[in-house]
Amino acid sequence: MGKCVRCGCETSEGMDYACVVSETEICRPEGGKDRKKVTRETLTEIVHKSVCPSCARKAKTRATLMTIPITLGATAVLTVLSMFTARPNRNIRKEIASMPVVLPIVAVVLLLCGLSVYLPRPKELYGAEIVRKSLSLPGNAFLLPLNRRCYTRRTYGELKAEDIRHRSPARTELAEKIIPLIEGRMDNAAAQALVGQTFVLEERVR
Repeated sequence: MGKCVRCGCETSEGMDYACVVSETEICRPEGGKDRKKVTRETLTEIVHKSVCPSCARKAKTRATLMTIPITLGATAVLTVLSMFTARPNRNIRKEIASMPVVLPIVAVVLLLCGLSVYLPRPKELYGAEIVRKSLSLPGNAFLLPLNRRCYTRRTYGELKAEDIRHRSPARTELAEKIIPLIEGRMDNAAAQALVGQTFVLEERVR
C-alpha cells in the first residue's frame, strides 16, 4: 500500500514514472540556409509514486471545467476581432443583430474542441501531473507513466511510439526506447541503463 502524494490516503497501488527533462533550441548550421529545431530529451530517473483515483479524477474534472472560462474568453476575443475586421460591403448593424445567434454557436464549437482534448485523456495522465508537482520538477520536465493504458485503449497488439507521442510531450526516440519498459519486457538493469541517456531530434523550421 502506498500513500497518495496529494491527500496522503492509502491507495491500492502506485505507479512507476519516467522523469524526462526536455531542452529545445533553434540553431542555424554554419553555411546552411535552413534553421533547425533541436530537441533533447534526457531520462533522469524512474520513480514509484502513488496517486489515489479520487485525486486523479478531481484533477481531470478541474481541467475539463477550465474549458468553460477559456471558451468564454476566446469567444469574447473573436467577437472583438470580428468587429475590427475590414470587409467590403459590410453591414455592421446586421452583424450585431445576428450576434445573439452566432455567439452561442461559436462558444459551443470552442467548448466541444476543448472537451475533445481533456475528456479522452486517462485520469492516470492527470495523476502524473500531480506527481510532477509533488517532486518540484522544473518547468521543462515531464513524467511518462509506465502504464500501457495511459497511451492506448488497445488491449492487444504492440504499443507504438506514436501512441506515446500523441498522449505525452515526448518527441524523440525516447518514445520508442521506453516501450519495452512500459510493457514489462525490460528488466531492471536495462531500465537503469536508460537513465542518463539523451535522445535528440532535429527538425527543419522556417
